[in-house]
Amino acid sequence: MTDWDVVVVGAGPAGAAAAIELAGQGASVLLLDRTRFPRWKVCGACLSPGALSLLDALGLEGVPTRLGAGPLARLVLGSRAGTVHLALEGSMAISRAALDLALVRAAERAGAAFWQGARATLGRAEADARVLRVLRDRVEVDVDARVVIDATGLGRGLDEDGRATSASRPRARVGIGAELDEPAYPVGRGELHMVVGRAGYVGLVRVEGGTLNVAAAVDPGALRTATPLEVANDILAEAGRPALTKAATHGWRGTPSLMRAPGEVGGERLFRLGDAAGYAEPFTGEGIGWALGDGRSVATLAARALDGWHDDLLVEWRTYRRERRRISERLCRALAWALRRPWMVDAAFASLRMAPTLAGPFVRRAGRAPEPIGALLA
Repeated sequence: MTDWDVVVVGAGPAGAAAAIELAGQGASVLLLDRTRFPRWKVCGACLSPGALSLLDALGLEGVPTRLGAGPLARLVLGSRAGTVHLALEGSMAISRAALDLALVRAAERAGAAFWQGARATLGRAEADARVLRVLRDRVEVDVDARVVIDATGLGRGLDEDGRATSASRPRARVGIGAELDEPAYPVGRGELHMVVGRAGYVGLVRVEGGTLNVAAAVDPGALRTATPLEVANDILAEAGRPALTKAATHGWRGTPSLMRAPGEVGGERLFRLGDAAGYAEPFTGEGIGWALGDGRSVATLAARALDGWHDDLLVEWRTYRRERRRISERLCRALAWALRRPWMVDAAFASLRMAPTLAGPFVRRAGRAPEPIGALLA
């Protein structure tokens, strides 16, 4: 049996942020992930101003720039109704492979241990600990933690007593994505392109090194008769955009449902956060900011739990997650609803072509960092 103050399962932005905060406060922290790093993930690859401010708060100011992230100055929206150019301020583009590895390294510098290629199963709750069974390098070991943080990501979750951690909403889209060596494709450095079609939408942005990151949210039915590349190209063609032609450097890969009803946010000595606790389709690029905010906020409660677990901590976390969803995700839910209605997309594009400044409040709102737990529960 190995004893830790906190075990964080999942080393994406949410889990790594929690590990950085807790290890920096002196807790013994074990960070686990089922994959080996660096690893590529389907993601829009955009850091909003809010996400960048949260990285600063974690002591990682300037890290995206050192990793080769580029500033984003323009949002280019495309559909069958035409093209609209909008100004962006304070956002950057970076691959998840680079960002997630940098966050893990920061957690290690703060004092956390990192086990990669490790799969965890939630075990029993004891009087002063929670047990996890961890399979690593074909060896199973029981890990004893005073607090467990479940940051396992979209559609996964450390289930308790066989109960689902979240459930797909009706008509939810799924994610597909790839990273392509497409130097001639008409997406410049500093531009984020979002192309909307009947089957979904496609985001394109250049990340460090100039490769083209492609991330799309599409109707699952479209993938029954076509490959992910074909579905993405169909959406691009609707807006008069050229096809993607190069073989993928990374991908094509898919994700589970992108619209998931929130499930239980934890249990005895267990906090569930990030995508594992529910998800809203992030057309506005808020996903990484939500994850970092969750990681920092759950660390506040986990640190208190080390002085003694009590159920009020889980009540606070449940309230925070409900309020954070209400404030942060409602814009995404409204946009996801509107994007399924072509007449609304056409009307929005017509309005934005005449008055692009109408998008300003929405762009700024999407870029804000989520409120920390203390502010939401005050």
